[in-house]
Amino acid sequence: MNEKTNRRDLQAVVPSAKARSLLWHVFSLDTAYLEVADHHEPFEKPGAHLFWILSGHGTLETGGNKYLLQAGESVWLVDMTKARTYAPSAGQRLVKRGIRVGGPALESWHKEFGGSQQAHFDLREAEPLRKAFRNLWRICRRKGPGWEWQVHLTLTEMLGILLRSRDTLSPNPPDLPAAVTRVLNAVESKPHYDWKVKELARIAGVSYSGLRTLFFAVLHENLHSFVQRRRLEHAQQLLTDPGLSIKQVAEQMNFSSEFYFSHFFKKLQGMSPRDYRKQQSNKR
Repeated sequence: MNEKTNRRDLQAVVPSAKARSLLWHVFSLDTAYLEVADHHEPFEKPGAHLFWILSGHGTLETGGNKYLLQAGESVWLVDMTKARTYAPSAGQRLVKRGIRVGGPALESWHKEFGGSQQAHFDLREAEPLRKAFRNLWRICRRKGPGWEWQVHLTLTEMLGILLRSRDTLSPNPPDLPAAVTRVLNAVESKPHYDWKVKELARIAGVSYSGLRTLFFAVLHENLHSFVQRRRLEHAQQLLTDPGLSIKQVAEQMNFSSEFYFSHFFKKLQGMSPRDYRKQQSNKR
């Protein structure tokens, strides 16, 4: 962090292992005062950054996209697996406030929201989201009974605001065959699970061979390869969280031991989970 980038009222939070595994959770809440550009490398920290501007003007550059930052009813959701630079305009001090959050299905939310290509959200009324932030601050500071569940509910409320701002849950005509949609939904609901094609065929309501043929015809990818790729992506996301040991990641990935998880990961990624984590750490 540049010496002319100050963070005040920083509240760092260390979620429990259960919260990291099951719930939406907070890593930090803060207000940042930027006088010069603040750059971060991919995977420098786990999670996603949801923020808005209190005063000043500037830009956000991430994933090859550039956004104008200014105060108003807008918020931005940043995928922290991408490089990102927050920069004030010349002669300006940019003040931003936000939270860094994580969750078991975070990568699916990024995908649904459009990732770095659609990081900007224009809210009709931003006060409910900011009120939720203030509530989160109180919950994380006091840490009363059941506080992590309260955090989960509050973050779910905030994500719901983002969904509604884009009418994401409005009914749309199906773009994919129903059988393929059911398979995609199943895999996304449990990306850690080693799905078998026969299991997915039962969920899809078609034959084993019929599903393999249909899936490849529609998505141009072998179904087994798709399942393994999603499983690997989920493992990579978990490994960016330094609060999780390799053994804990293996458990969340539904492997019986760290050894079998490492074998799976090395076969698909070409390196061990430990080496992958070290590689990402060196990029910071």
